[in-house]
Amino acid sequence: MDNLQMDEKLAQLRRQRHAMEELKQESEAIEAEIKAELEARGVEQVETAHYKVSWKAYTSTRLDTKALKAERPEIYQRYVSSSVTKRFSVT
Repeated sequence: MDNLQMDEKLAQLRRQRHAMEELKQESEAIEAEIKAELEARGVEQVETAHYKVSWKAYTSTRLDTKALKAERPEIYQRYVSSSVTKRFSVT
């Protein structure tokens, strides 16, 4: 692929990302409307003819690695792991 073809691909990628962002914003707006309706009805779940939607609070438990590192660095060091990833960026 030469640089001209690369420019064309990058322009196509930029257009696609822009379209995806617009769709994401539209989806988030629709989701907000549905959540508002669930709240207005005072329910956490609704079943329609084709869908079942729920919006419920869940509690999750996570390890506070920042506090562990500060208070017990020897334990933190024993169990910490690193990973290598690649980052793709277009500017």
